[in-house]
Amino acid sequence: DRFPDVIVRAQSNGDVVAAVQLAKERGLKIGIRSGGHSWAASFLRDGGMLLDLSQMNGFSVDVSTRTATIQPGLKGADLNRALLKDRLFFPSGHCMPVSLGGFLLQGGFGWNSRLWGPACCSILGMDIVTADGELVHANESENADLFWAARGSGPGFFGVVTRFHLGL
Repeated sequence: DRFPDVIVRAQSNGDVVAAVQLAKERGLKIGIRSGGHSWAASFLRDGGMLLDLSQMNGFSVDVSTRTATIQPGLKGADLNRALLKDRLFFPSGHCMPVSLGGFLLQGGFGWNSRLWGPACCSILGMDIVTADGELVHANESENADLFWAARGSGPGFFGVVTRFHLGL
């Protein structure tokens, strides 16, 4: 029984930037949903804005560098299904309908974590919309504090990840 004041169904980085700027202007707290699989529905609150990223589910794969760039609404099962033809793999969760945004921000623990480590250790970089509504890139050398904070932060992360850059 929690109802946001406004729901934004983002389809692009520009939509996310505009939503964050609007929330800042109006003093709205933001809950972020990449797939909605959270049993506690931690993304949902009374009032504020629900920023739904589930339609941002695109990805690209560079087989030669064994890397992928994905959006947060992409489901792990869909990524691995696409990687299979090139004999590549990403340690996504064991539950098929889980989107990678929330999975990665909460550490990324799945069936293969004992062998491959938590999936957040395979994040090479992220594109993040900050609380000021600025789109930045974060990795080990650029905005390293954001990069460190995001991996395992869960629903309390203070930015919106619009793209993950992954090692496969």
